[in-house]
Amino acid sequence: MLRKSYYQKMEITPKISDFERRVYLDKISKSIRDLNSMTYTPLFVQQMVSLSTLLSSFDQSIDNSIRAIDENAQDPTYFIAAYFDTKNIAVGLWVYRIVRSLTRYVLLSDRFYETGNKGYALLAKRVLKSVNDFLKSERDAQHLIYSIDYSLGQFSAFWKFEQIIKRRILKNYSFSYTEIRHFNLSKSSDASLVYAKVLDAKLPSFNENVALVLHYNQALLDIQDDWEDIEDDVQEDLPNIFVMAAVENIPYNRIKKSKRDIIRDVVLSRTNSSQGPVSRLVNELQASSKSVSIPGEFAFLKFLSDRYADTLRRNASSMNS
Repeated sequence: MLRKSYYQKMEITPKISDFERRVYLDKISKSIRDLNSMTYTPLFVQQMVSLSTLLSSFDQSIDNSIRAIDENAQDPTYFIAAYFDTKNIAVGLWVYRIVRSLTRYVLLSDRFYETGNKGYALLAKRVLKSVNDFLKSERDAQHLIYSIDYSLGQFSAFWKFEQIIKRRILKNYSFSYTEIRHFNLSKSSDASLVYAKVLDAKLPSFNENVALVLHYNQALLDIQDDWEDIEDDVQEDLPNIFVMAAVENIPYNRIKKSKRDIIRDVVLSRTNSSQGPVSRLVNELQASSKSVSIPGEFAFLKFLSDRYADTLRRNASSMNS
């Protein structure tokens, strides 16, 4: 199924009728205006979810064979940031489409390094080419072509680092808090190195402090992903910070031999405490976000930092109860 996508032209803009475009734009406009008028409460997050669904429905342009990967590229954060700063739907969609395509590139490259399947690497190259082709027609943003290429080159060092961590896990090495923190921040650095460059190209109020908070939020989301993927990551021998924390107290080969339905309990019983390295990292990321001064247009990002951190703490509490 993957092979059929190698030769399909990737598009940045959706192929839909003018009528469908108007309907979606009306719905998206209403949704983002409603969001802009809300205070930062759980309703804000619910509205973000609804907006994400609208945006992904409007912008379906990837083949069904990699739909699972594309579902992880639907974060509306960058669209919201662009709209809150410019009050311009067109700018928001411009940012959203490029960031979503770059996220697809990163996720496809992730799968290539995890599986060795060259099909993912070929698809990733096609996605990146579609971004470059689109940017060539944008007179005020052509610098992003070489800026993004440079930033992706910087981020690509993570995939080599991830392989080193994998080999260490398989050899039953243990990891310090500093190593766990470095791995998490390296994994999430695509937010500040790559996606933030798109905001920088279009948003008048953007600065490097905004990129920092985006990085911290992505780091918290990556911890959440690791929480959800504990069983899969152990079965596929993929680095996971909960496993990295656990091997201080139990050899990885013992975790690996556990039945799937008890892997989570085996891992979390060795690391899931308020004094453990993962909880410490969550607290540090949240505190770091709070300490950074950012323009008011992006204040919602700090609200999201708190929400992500609180969700992770509830996860830990549910396992301890």
